[in-house]
Amino acid sequence: MEKQSSNQENQIIQSENFSKKTLENHIFNSCSFNSCDFSESILRNTKFCTCIFTDCKLSLAKLDGCRFQDVRFVGCKIVGAEFFKCEKTFFSPKFENCLLHYCNFSDLNMKKISFCGSKLKECHFTNTNLISADFGDVDLSGTVFHNCDLSMADFTSAVRYDIDPQTNKIKKAKFSLPDVVGLLRGFDITIV
Repeated sequence: MEKQSSNQENQIIQSENFSKKTLENHIFNSCSFNSCDFSESILRNTKFCTCIFTDCKLSLAKLDGCRFQDVRFVGCKIVGAEFFKCEKTFFSPKFENCLLHYCNFSDLNMKKISFCGSKLKECHFTNTNLISADFGDVDLSGTVFHNCDLSMADFTSAVRYDIDPQTNKIKKAKFSLPDVVGLLRGFDITIV
């Protein structure tokens, strides 16, 4: 599969090591990737449509022009992914119980996305559409939201978020105590 383009459909790919390999211009339709390692792989212009990644590693993968259309990531470890370089038109992933560290989701339309049960450490969301996003049971330690539309997003069971309501739209977003106090950090006030 290396370097030349290929099409695969309805395949179950188990424990494959794609680390540091080039998978340019490949097309995967309705495929399941289980315990595969994509660390530092080049996925330029590769299309993943209706695929599921379970317990996979995608650390430092090159995602230029990569399409993630109706893709689920379950229990995956994703570090340093520059999702903003993905094909934006069809970008529609879903994350469940994933570790997402130092990932960049800037300038993406992620309306109704789900990050349920995931840990987003020091991720970046700038100019991101997150209307009705689900952050259920998500740890957002060090994650930055700037100029995002978080209208109707659900943060009720999220923890460790720090969202500035002056630089983000939060109309009808859902929050709960005690973590909602994170909305007040930028106001230089004392809470007793």
